[in-house]
Amino acid sequence: MQIGQVIRSLRVEKGWSQETLAHEADMATSHVSRIERGDRQLSTSKLNALAAALGTSATAICAQTEGLPVPVAADGQDGDLTLDHSKEAVELRKAFRKLSLPSRRLVVDFAQMLAKQPVA
Repeated sequence: MQIGQVIRSLRVEKGWSQETLAHEADMATSHVSRIERGDRQLSTSKLNALAAALGTSATAICAQTEGLPVPVAADGQDGDLTLDHSKEAVELRKAFRKLSLPSRRLVVDFAQMLAKQPVA
């Protein structure tokens, strides 16, 4: 499978148009179209932007391209690197990307603290 086909299948799985994906990845719709058709080579930065917009990793996309299983997280939690595609999770990832590195660390520490709290 080609990388454009993987990107297209992930986009379709989310129910997104090419325009939506282009907007989320901050690129032109025509560029997304050419990537999906295999008419355009994909830079690392564009692959990372598309992967982030789709809620996955460049590594997972490349693994799917090669027909390999999606890599598992180092800690074994959640079983794989596939990300949550819910509206809230996408919003959280967008906000997180805008933070400085020290602020990101605070957010991760806070999230881990919340995860340890008993559910009421």
